[in-house]
Amino acid sequence: MNYPFRISRSAFVISALIVIVFFQGFCDLASAKMTETRPVFSFQQTGAASGVIFDRGESIAEIRELQLCNIRFQRQGALVIGESVRMPLFWWQYAGHENPDRNTGSNGKLEVISQHEKELQFRCSGMNQSRSALSEYVVNLTYSIEHRSYCYHIRAKLTIPRSETWRIAPNPAHGELEFCNLSPLNSFPSDMRIPKKYQACYVRRGDRSIRIPHHHLETEDKHNIRMNRGDRFYWLLEDINPVVEMDSKQLVQAGVCAYMWDAHFAYRVTDGISETCVQGERQFEAEFQLYAIDRATGSRIAAASELQTAEVPDTMPIYVDGLNTFEQAVSDYSDRLSDIWSWTFRVENAAPDAASAQVDRGRGFERGNALMIENYHTIHSHWIITTLGPAFRQPPFQDGARYRLSAVISTENVSEATDIAIRLHRPGYGNVFDVADYEIFVSRQSLSGNSDWRLLQLTTPPIAPAPDRLHLMLRQSGSGKSWFSQVLFEQLFE
Repeated sequence: MNYPFRISRSAFVISALIVIVFFQGFCDLASAKMTETRPVFSFQQTGAASGVIFDRGESIAEIRELQLCNIRFQRQGALVIGESVRMPLFWWQYAGHENPDRNTGSNGKLEVISQHEKELQFRCSGMNQSRSALSEYVVNLTYSIEHRSYCYHIRAKLTIPRSETWRIAPNPAHGELEFCNLSPLNSFPSDMRIPKKYQACYVRRGDRSIRIPHHHLETEDKHNIRMNRGDRFYWLLEDINPVVEMDSKQLVQAGVCAYMWDAHFAYRVTDGISETCVQGERQFEAEFQLYAIDRATGSRIAAASELQTAEVPDTMPIYVDGLNTFEQAVSDYSDRLSDIWSWTFRVENAAPDAASAQVDRGRGFERGNALMIENYHTIHSHWIITTLGPAFRQPPFQDGARYRLSAVISTENVSEATDIAIRLHRPGYGNVFDVADYEIFVSRQSLSGNSDWRLLQLTTPPIAPAPDRLHLMLRQSGSGKSWFSQVLFEQLFE
């Protein structure tokens, strides 16, 4: 048989050598890349409850007083969890978690269990102030080839010792025994020059994913999110996106905060209304993984997700700069829900059904609208706006300014008093997360019994340093009804 061309033996040998060299180079490159992705973990203890985790000499995470922060999910990757909002490696109750008896971060101890190039395991232990609740977290750090991410496998145990009791405050939005609280960096930066990240959260159950849109209204899609073993919670869509994957056998009740866009994962132990006491000897166990996925993977999840829409009633009162007549409705902002904040109604130290509140259409001053409170018993309740100032991407307050709050108010059978108040916190004056450390200014006048529309007003003295938090409160003590109309907040300068 004749061939159109012949390959000489020498040419064949040369070609074979070229192929072998190319293949060897490819293998060497692949091997080099694999070697580069394999971690070389090391750990440096910096305190009894603190330390730094390294990969090939690069810091990839820190533990500060049992709180995980400055986390990168790839070597030299971007920070995903910063240091201003850290992830506790101890159990706590989100309601009043700054109270040392409500969290188990006291007397913290961090110890390495095992340390290898490919795996690091350490234990975090702590307790609450009264030693009635003991916490232990065992953290196993590896590298996931599947996700191309460091993976933290966390097993948490809470123990109420024999003859001890831990009093648990109710939380209607999610479970009370919280074992994971995660707020990705810049999910809500207070600096207006920094863009917000993670425009939505996603929950994946099996092959089905739902999307929780990013806005700041307290809606039911953010509350009591049921998660079982294998379910995943995502923040999307950025180049690096954190994931919490549940491995717990017990049902988890998660929730998303309307303010900072962080998520809370916890067990429900109350009825959501009343305090309860967990008696010892009792143990709770939780297990979850923390890792990250890239933008392409996140995009596929987002594209296959269903939008979970919660009904947002137009009766939800919206706060506006200037005069609040309560005429604005949520539907007026349907295309920019992430730009608005709402007034919130709260009942103090009583069951939520001990009072009711709503926007009363047509009852306001000069036939406008009004915020109404009806207390059925001798209790304290109030409407409040807590989203003013620099913490909420607004211009900072100025040193030495005075603050004025005014409202036109009417009452019906109020057994004690109806008034208005400004509550504020200044840097260096106690804990910003504990309202007991706030200063409060109350109107000198109050109303009771039956009263027609009257103007109440209060003005603070000059405040320096300027507050970093400021709350407006429309309050009623005792049974009866109150209406608040024409509400105005002003910052005054000398």
